[in-house]
Amino acid sequence: MNRIENWIDYLFTRQRWIVHLFFWLFILLFYVLFFGRKNNNYIQTFFFVGLVMPVTIGTSYFLNYFLVPKYLMRERYGFFLLYFIYVLIGSLCAEMMIAMLTFIFMAGLRTQAMSPASFDLIFLLTSLLMVVFLAVAIKMILHWRQSKEDYQKLMRDKVETELKFLKSQLNPHFLFNTLNNLYYLSTEKSDRAPQAILALSEILDYVLHAGKSVLVPLREELKQVDNYIALELLRYEDRVSIQTNYSGDLDQYKIGPMILFTLIENAFKHGVMPVVGKTWIKFQVECKKNTVAISMSNSTQAQTLGSGIGLASLKSQLNYLYNDNFVLTVNRESAEFLVKMELPRL
Repeated sequence: MNRIENWIDYLFTRQRWIVHLFFWLFILLFYVLFFGRKNNNYIQTFFFVGLVMPVTIGTSYFLNYFLVPKYLMRERYGFFLLYFIYVLIGSLCAEMMIAMLTFIFMAGLRTQAMSPASFDLIFLLTSLLMVVFLAVAIKMILHWRQSKEDYQKLMRDKVETELKFLKSQLNPHFLFNTLNNLYYLSTEKSDRAPQAILALSEILDYVLHAGKSVLVPLREELKQVDNYIALELLRYEDRVSIQTNYSGDLDQYKIGPMILFTLIENAFKHGVMPVVGKTWIKFQVECKKNTVAISMSNSTQAQTLGSGIGLASLKSQLNYLYNDNFVLTVNRESAEFLVKMELPRL
């Protein structure tokens, strides 16, 4: 069974032209047998159907590889319907023109091998256009199947990402230092202790539950980033200067979970932790009309990306969520590491 499935996958992924060739040969054979049975002149039918089949084939591929991905898949239904009707009408006119020219040519030869009376012309041409609907339906089914597989892969990747996040971002060193700071604040009866405990509990709850969602509210993600920064400041205190600036209508945007966590984690891990002395981090989020601009920069002496989630996995997540409709730039200088993102509104 696995061999058959592997062979089918091989045909549909690496040898697609063979599948397409057999599909159109089957359609040609079917129509020749179906319409040729009326007058038992299969050669005549084969000749005529073969003349108009290129229009059907061209229409099918134009729809599947241009109109469907450009308009239907992008939910521009009005434009798709309008152009779809234009294409069908144009295809039907082209087939009618080919049919008429063929009959005129054959009449000029004064032969009875082919005449309009031997065909139910309208039924034949409209039947050929039905193949277009069949081809589009097959394309949509394959797209749905691929989307389902991509979604399942994303869910698996998100579970793996969540586990990696718990191991790298909320690693034992982070928790150990945070708990030590909480213990110290408790013994000193500091007013900051309850807020710190609440921040840690919110982060743990967010990490455990946000990974189950494809998108989360931007404001909620930023809230947990602020919680994380507050806990890290308990550890580094005056060693790091942090500037955050959030502007625009944050409530109108959603973002992939832990995307901003990855940026702030990298900033602390590579810009603050290995440096002795003063450091700084600047984090800006600006919600514009149709995009959200994100900038994360930090001081550094020897910036490395390290392991864990990292910017490579971040880019992979962005590719899936935004389908290449995003901007991600990384600039490394001797004293500064800068990451900029521009994400479309979802």
